[in-house]
Amino acid sequence: MEFHIINNYNSKYQFHSDNILKILATINKHEIRKIQSVNLIFTDDEYMRELKNKYFNEDYYTDVISFTLEENQNNVEGEIYIGMSQIIKNSSLFKCSLNNELQRIIIHGCLHLIGYDDQNDQDKKNMTNLENKYIDILNDIILVSE
Repeated sequence: MEFHIINNYNSKYQFHSDNILKILATINKHEIRKIQSVNLIFTDDEYMRELKNKYFNEDYYTDVISFTLEENQNNVEGEIYIGMSQIIKNSSLFKCSLNNELQRIIIHGCLHLIGYDDQNDQDKKNMTNLENKYIDILNDIILVSE
C-alpha cells in the first residue's frame, strides 16, 4: 500500500506516518475492498469549504472529504482531505483528545473511500459502528504532535 501525507495546514503539527499506516493496514485487513494508494491532505477550513462547494454544491465547513481517483472491483486509489481546524474544534466540542478525533476522522474518510456512505440514519449508524470497531482495535495511537 502506498500513501502520502501532505500537510497544508500548519507546520507545527507533525503527523506520525507509522501510526497512520496502522490505521490503513487495519482497515485493509478487515475489509473486502482495499485501499491501494491514498494521499492524506491536511488543510484548513476555507479550502475544505471550497471543496465542499465545488464538488457537492454545499456551502459549509466539513472535517473530511474523500475522493476516489481510480478503482477496480476490490482496490481503490484516492485522496482524503482532512480539515484540521474542524477536528480541533470537534475535539473540544466532543471532549476528546485531538488524536482521538483525528483517528475517527481518518477512519471515516477511509470508509468513504472504500464505498461506505452516511446519507441516511442506518448508513450513519453502520459507519459509526465500524469507526468504533477500528478505534477499539487500534486503541489510543498517537497520530499528531505539536
